[in-house]
Parts: sequence; structure tokens; C-alpha cells
Amino acid sequence: MPPNQSSEPQASGSLRRRPRLLRALAIAFAALALLGLAVLAVPDLRWRSALSARKAVGMLPDLTWTDVIDITRPSLGFRVKSLVRHGDPYAAIHDPLLSAADLAHGREVFLSACEHCHGPGARGGLGPALVGRRFSQGDSDWAVYLTITRGRPGTPMRGDFIERRDVWPVIGYLRSLADHGGSPRSEAAEPTASLGDAPEPNLLDSSGQLGEWQLPGGSYNGQRFSPDTQVNTGNVAHLAVRWLHQFPPTQAASEATPVVVGDYLFLTRPPLNAYALDAKSGHEVWHYERAVPADIRVCCQATMRGVAVLGRRVYLGTLDAHLISLNATTGALEWDQVVAPYKEGYSITSAPLPVGDLVITGIAGAEFPTRGFINAYDAATGKLRWRFDTIPGPGEPGHETWGGDSWKTGGASTWGIGSFDPELGLLYWGTSTGAPDFNAALRPGDNLYANCLLALDVKTGKLVWYFQFLPGDDHDWDSIQTPALIDVQENGKLQRWLAVANRGGFFYVLDRRDGHFVRGAPFAKQTWALGLSATGRPIKAPNSASTPQGTFLYPSVNGATNWWPSAFSPVTNLYYVSVEEGGGLFLANERGMRNDGFFVGGTAAYSDSFRDLVRAIDPLTATVRWERQNAVVTSAPRGGLLATAGGLLFGSDGRLFYALDAASGRELWSFDTGGHIAAPPMTFRSHGEQIIAVMAGQDLIAFSLPAH
Repeated sequence: MPPNQSSEPQASGSLRRRPRLLRALAIAFAALALLGLAVLAVPDLRWRSALSARKAVGMLPDLTWTDVIDITRPSLGFRVKSLVRHGDPYAAIHDPLLSAADLAHGREVFLSACEHCHGPGARGGLGPALVGRRFSQGDSDWAVYLTITRGRPGTPMRGDFIERRDVWPVIGYLRSLADHGGSPRSEAAEPTASLGDAPEPNLLDSSGQLGEWQLPGGSYNGQRFSPDTQVNTGNVAHLAVRWLHQFPPTQAASEATPVVVGDYLFLTRPPLNAYALDAKSGHEVWHYERAVPADIRVCCQATMRGVAVLGRRVYLGTLDAHLISLNATTGALEWDQVVAPYKEGYSITSAPLPVGDLVITGIAGAEFPTRGFINAYDAATGKLRWRFDTIPGPGEPGHETWGGDSWKTGGASTWGIGSFDPELGLLYWGTSTGAPDFNAALRPGDNLYANCLLALDVKTGKLVWYFQFLPGDDHDWDSIQTPALIDVQENGKLQRWLAVANRGGFFYVLDRRDGHFVRGAPFAKQTWALGLSATGRPIKAPNSASTPQGTFLYPSVNGATNWWPSAFSPVTNLYYVSVEEGGGLFLANERGMRNDGFFVGGTAAYSDSFRDLVRAIDPLTATVRWERQNAVVTSAPRGGLLATAGGLLFGSDGRLFYALDAASGRELWSFDTGGHIAAPPMTFRSHGEQIIAVMAGQDLIAFSLPAH
């Protein structure tokens, strides 16, 4: 057969198959087109496809294909758009399974697979706690997911010990524990305080509460007294270190009193740091840090003295004169309010005071040409609710006590913290010396309301009464000490008094309802006054003013006491105060402003040595009942005092922390902390045990009785 005859049937078959191939290609192309249109039309499908494409070309090295399949399942509900755009799973992937049913399922899985190692409520057992602490591998949902699915090399934690579909419900359950202080609640369980939950009723009752220290002074009455008797005169000798938390070093002394709410402890560290610690272990829960402007202006040292807690917010003042609110659970910033322009010399160094739905703060800066005030802010929003200017303006009562225009830059700052009487609705707050500090001739008059104790209506900020300790002061003896609100029996009648030891060296008792002067007397050596009048006004001694040549007086510019918090015990009915007894030279000049911007009108110098003491004063007589002399004999930052119903008074002497018999002053226990103590002690309970804590150097040290 000729060759051309054998090839014709093959060609004919090839032509017959070609239309089928074209139809198949057309169908495939249409299917791809429809798929493409579906991907474009459905956003979730588009982003999931894009995620797979990014993984295919090596752009998501932190994700395995198993991870991609896990988070692209439509039934889970992950939003992967952010991950596609930014490529960071730690920031973009968040647990979507947070319904009540999901959390209940996560709890079941945890109880069956995890609790035997990590303990009830994930608080720790054979393995580490999973709540109330930061994780070294990160705290994001994705970091926790990696730990559960891949394990931790070198530890008993192995990966994929639970089904992948159960991982996200378990993460959600752990988050729910963290939101409730690590203690899941049930109807049969004993209620426990959640992280940072300090509602107003608890604060109003804080003076009688056992176990927490919810305000910087322990309670609104400013007594720094605890009703706890677990540690007492009979067993305090056995007090030992329970835990220690070491902070990074700072240049300024640590002067903060921690606040304890539930199982968590909050405090500040200079220059601008806030911390939440687990009160049982001292482990860090979160840490907030804020940058301090390079051109900050402060008189002495860049210190911070603590925080306030109200509801689920933590409040603190900053050295650049802001008041900020942090989320108590996470430490995240919630709002930031400018209180005053820091470039003019304003700053905030003490903790604010929460009252009702207000957060109240004073201001520092009287060493500069400023004008003092007290501000109250809405606790939820940070909006200013009221303001009280400590120097009256034109037309206001007291304005005539400032000569010329000195009222505009007269200082009278409010850098301490106040007390509050809920029954009277009165806020009590002290003010500083007028500016310039050492030359009162540049601001002639009594200078109201400098060196005063102010009683303000807490709802409106209106002045109800005032008491001026040091009219026209020219020795920089700021009257910012926190007063103690005390109720004592005198002549068979209950007296509602206020007691305070003033920096000028006199102890005062006032009626806190109207400011009436009850009594007063020196509690330390002083040479500037001959005594007090029947109304409590000082009778100045001749030649006691600051002069260009210098005037030597007792006390020194540091004062007979300073901001160091005093204490009062309703058990002993004694008021306890840290005393610095020493003299100093006071010099005035005609030029108020210095080249460095300080508006002080002179200077002051200390004498070579001081006596450092603790004295117990009887408010019924204003006389000293006993004293304890410390070893420190130079001017240095002092700590404060703490009284307890166990008959104890805790104080410090340099780096020595001690407990005295509150009735007699006899030392019962001491501990060398190794670091200088410039902060007041406080006490609280953790899991039934009384803890006494104090900042010493860079360390927060917690003491308790040994377990039996």
C-alpha cells in the first residue's frame, strides 16, 4: 500500500480529538475565571488565598503549612487581612474563639490535659503559672499558640499534646483567668478580687479592711494604720524575708508606697515607670514606661511616690505634669491628661487620690515662678471637673495678702497628698511655701493660701476652711504633710480631730469640721518662734527672718520633719513622726530669679550633723511620750512609718528596717536590707498571711512569719 494511504486515517483521528481538547481547555479556563471572580468577590476567600500565596513564595517563614491551614479554616473565623498586609503573626493573629461556649470547652480541655501540671486555675504546680506573669517567649496569642503547638525545647512542655482545634479555646480560657486575677469564678466558689478592682465602696471602708492596702496612705484618714494583728509584739522577732523583687537601678531614691488590691501590687519607680506585681510571689505582671522630656525642670530629684487604683484603672502623675490612666490588667495607656506646662517648672511627684468618680492631684513647682493649684479629674475620661487655685486672684478673698503682682508667680504648690473625710465630704490638703522661697519681702503679706492646710468640698472644690501654719514663711518649710484624721475621747466626749506635725517644728491638733485650733506645741528643737497664739498663729522670734548675711535657725531648711509619712494608732492613741533635729543657715537676696531659672530669692545651708529620731506624741496633750534615736546623723532621704493593731510601729534607719513596740518605743526586731530606705512601709495579706513590705535601695522586700 502506498505510504500516503496509511497516514490518512491517523490524520483524520487527530482532527476528531482536537475539538474535545479545546472544549476541555475552555471549561478549565471558565472554571478558573469563575474561581478568580469568587476570590475577588468574597473578601475572606481573597485574603485566605493571598495568605497561601505569600506562604508559597516563602514570605511567611514563621508559619508552617499546618499553621496556614489551621488559621484559614472558615469555621474558625480568623481575620487574616492584617497578616497578609504586614506579615507579622505576633501582632496580627488574635484568638477568635471567645464565646461562652468556646471558653467552657477550653476549660474542659485545660482540666483534662493541662491542670495536672500547671495547677488549679493555671496558678502553677509542677509546671509554671500561666496567669499573673509575663512569658519569656511573648504574651501575644500567637506566641502562646506556638508554645502549645510546638512546645518549649529543654523543658517538659512538648508540642501538640492537645488537638489543634482545641488550642484556641484553651488560649481564650487562659485569658479569661488572667482577666480575673487567675481565679475562675463559679457560683460555688469563694469570690476573689480581680486584678485592679478597687471600687469606691471598698475605698470608703479601707480603714477597717483586713488584708489590702488600697490607698497610698492605707485609707482616706491618712493614719497609715493597719488593723491586722497576725504579726504582733509576741512574734515579730521571727519575721523573715518572704520574697524580694529587684528593679533596674535608678538615680533617684525610691520613695513609693505600693498599693495592693486583690492579689496584685502596684507601684512606681523613677523617673517614670509603673509596675504591677503578683503580691504573693513578687513576680512582674506588667511594666509601663514613659519617656521623660530632656528639658524637664524639677527642684530636687526626679522621684515618684506611687499610684492610685480605682475600679480597673491605675492612675499616676508624671514629672512632665501629666495625669495618666492605665488599664490595671494590662498596663496599657487609657488616657493622658496634661495637668500643667512642664516647661514652666510644673511637675507631679506624689500619687493622686481617688474619691468617688474623681481623681485628685496636686502639683509641684514652687521653686519656679508658678502658681499652685489642686485639680480633680473625671476618673473615666480624664476631663477636668474642678480646680482650686492656692493663690487667690484679683477680687477673691485672700488676694490682698499678696503684695503687688507677686500672686501671679507666688508658688504655694501642693506636691503632697491629702486625706478625706467621707462623712463630712471634706478633702484636706497641704500647701507649700510661697515663691521666692527665702525672701518674703518680694511677696509682702501673709500669702494665703501658702503654708496652709485646706479643707475643700470634694464635690465642687470650694474652700470650706483653712489653717495657715506659717504666714509669710521665708524658710522653705513647705506644709504639705498628710494630716491624720483621728477620733479620740476627751472629757468623755468623742472628738473629731485632725493631727499633723509641721515642718516648722510644731505639732498641731485641729477640729476637722471647722479648722478650729485645739492645741499645739513644739515636737523638735526650733528657735524661730516664741510659741503659738491662742488661735495657733506662730509668734515669730526677733531676728528670725532670712538675711543677706545669713540667719542660723532650728530647724534647718529640711524641716523638723518633711514629706515622710507619719502614723497614728487608735490602739495606743499616739501620733508617730520621723524627726530630723538640726539647724541651718538661711540667706536671702534681692534678686528672686537665679540664672538657672529657680525663683528662690536666696539659699540655705545645713549644719554638719543632725539627730534622726522617731517620736510618739499624745494628741490629748501635744507632748512627746517617747523617742527612738536612729544611727543616721546626716541629712538624707528618710522613709516613713507604719502602725498596726499588733502593737507595732515599723520604721527605718538608713538601710535598717525595724519594728518597735508602739506603746514604749522598744526595738523588737530589725533587718539590714543592704539598701537605703527612703520609702514608707506598708502591710497587706496574701493567701491569709500578713506581709510587711518596703522599698530598700533598688529592691522591694516583703517580710512574713515563717510557715508552721
